[in-house]
Amino acid sequence: MKDTTLQIITSRLSATEHEIRTLLENAEEQTFSHKDIIVHEGESNSNLYIITRGVWRAYTFKDGSEATLWFAGEGEIAFSTWGYVANIPSRLTLEAVTDSEAYCLTKEKLEQLYRSSVQLANLGRRLLENFMLEIEISWLDSYNRTAFERYVMLLQKQPEIIQSVPLKHIASYLGVTAQSLSRIRAQLVRLTESTPPLP
Repeated sequence: MKDTTLQIITSRLSATEHEIRTLLENAEEQTFSHKDIIVHEGESNSNLYIITRGVWRAYTFKDGSEATLWFAGEGEIAFSTWGYVANIPSRLTLEAVTDSEAYCLTKEKLEQLYRSSVQLANLGRRLLENFMLEIEISWLDSYNRTAFERYVMLLQKQPEIIQSVPLKHIASYLGVTAQSLSRIRAQLVRLTESTPPLP
């Protein structure tokens, strides 16, 4: 794994390099191809994944169509909350949107690590807290912000998503049609072009 990837992971997970190295030494490195399903809806999967390359998405079905709930990219974690917390079937699907690599930690291995070190136990708590915080922020934003505002936030926070994810998935995440997303992108271009440069 590249040093830059390790730095991204430690930064995004608010952890020390030693903590992350310890986790990765106890994990299995896995590769996924575009459109591979990591967790199927209705499947119990208690693994935790640390993504080192590529982009994943979580989706469910609404009115017969896929509804993208969130994205995760390099340096972020992804897992089924239902499987990890309660070992019950997932209510969403995790899919690799691009060719990807990730470290997979089983729930059993994580619990062993948490029992072996207070630092690692605290890291595990922070990982879950940060994950749930990001999900809740995403849900609130879907109600309180316009699709244009959410697109701009996604562009600022996770530009790799915009660059590598098909527009239909981004439109689904924003809750708009592909045509509406095209208008949002055109509007952003016009605003950018009309903004005078800084002196």
